[in-house]
Amino acid sequence: MMKRVLVLVGGALALGGVANAAGAPAVNDGYDWTMRVDDEDRVQSAILAYEVADTDDQPLNFTCEEGGDRVFAGISGGSPDLTAIELASGDQRVRLTGTTDADELPTFTAQEIPATSPLFRTFAANGWLRMTADGTVTDMAATATGKQAIARFAAFCAG
Repeated sequence: MMKRVLVLVGGALALGGVANAAGAPAVNDGYDWTMRVDDEDRVQSAILAYEVADTDDQPLNFTCEEGGDRVFAGISGGSPDLTAIELASGDQRVRLTGTTDADELPTFTAQEIPATSPLFRTFAANGWLRMTADGTVTDMAATATGKQAIARFAAFCAG
């Protein structure tokens, strides 16, 4: 009787692991996370963008100043009425409110999130993020190169 219970518990745990692995999105063809550092006015800042190389197809980007532990999310070309986005990675979720400047191209900038926050640490460990903006869900998974960019960005921002 005891062996049967252990098998059932072990099977349930194995199924739970499969469900967690299934929560990670696949890499989108052509997209990856890239990091760029800017040395303007003696203050180093960086951008981490989920994008298609050599295009302006960029559903989401993050910016920060080196060691500031403050990361800002941004979206260009979204809805001019966007006031909040939800970001998720693994079991971590955060809702970020912000403002949209609709001069030429609507640009949404969210409130800050610490680079050391549980969501950002999970994102750096998992290499993927799920964004919900204006009712649209966008999965953003990294390649091996993209995962390195995410880890460098998180370390750069946290200090």
